[in-house]
Amino acid sequence: MSRRDFMSALTITIDGPAGVGKSTLAKSLAKHLGTPYLNSGSLYRAVAWKVSKQGVNTDDEDAVLALCKTTNFLLSLQGDYQSVVVDGTRLTHELWTSHISLIASEISRLPTVRTFLRPIQRHCGNDKGIVAEGRDMGTHVFADAEIKVFLDASPTIRAQRRFLELQGHDAAVSHETAASELMERDTRDANRNSAPLRPASDATIIDTTDLSAIQVVDAILALIKQRQIKHRSDPTPTIDTTKQSLASY
Repeated sequence: MSRRDFMSALTITIDGPAGVGKSTLAKSLAKHLGTPYLNSGSLYRAVAWKVSKQGVNTDDEDAVLALCKTTNFLLSLQGDYQSVVVDGTRLTHELWTSHISLIASEISRLPTVRTFLRPIQRHCGNDKGIVAEGRDMGTHVFADAEIKVFLDASPTIRAQRRFLELQGHDAAVSHETAASELMERDTRDANRNSAPLRPASDATIIDTTDLSAIQVVDAILALIKQRQIKHRSDPTPTIDTTKQSLASY
């Protein structure tokens, strides 16, 4: 297998809270590798959009699950581009408002909904490489991924990044609102019973506070290269050199 084929066949997960640069990094990495890109959050946002449209109470887990079962969700991955279609309607900017963000966060804590959506996400990486970003890609959806990365950053930097991201979709959002929603989301994600936000035991943790997207991509490419070397020399290594590759980064 050539180096390019090896790299494009990998399942790579990028997890972490909001504002750490997951989307920017995952898109850049997928484009570099020629691998499909999955933003798992867009699927929860699609459910949130339908929930909002139908007026379903997010505290009613059975009602939300019933809505999911009667809705046609289609994720189309083409390189670093992803389209989301719900019941024949292609959704773009509608998914990225602060209102939908909050509903998506509430929905994501529902165990039966997470279980229902998992096969849809898994199918995107069926028998081919993928760069998948989210909050439980490495711990739940793609627990068998070859490369797992968990991103983090300081609260101040995360709030600023999140504000800029939301402002691109919703000009009315304020920095204070973005910061407040970020803290609320952090608490909810970390404490939910189903697939709480946490690094996978075999994930490499990268603090992106003072790093550019290019620097983080380079760090992950170093992980991939190390994985390739291990794959060639010993398919069942006895030591874990994955985290060591970032020791001097």
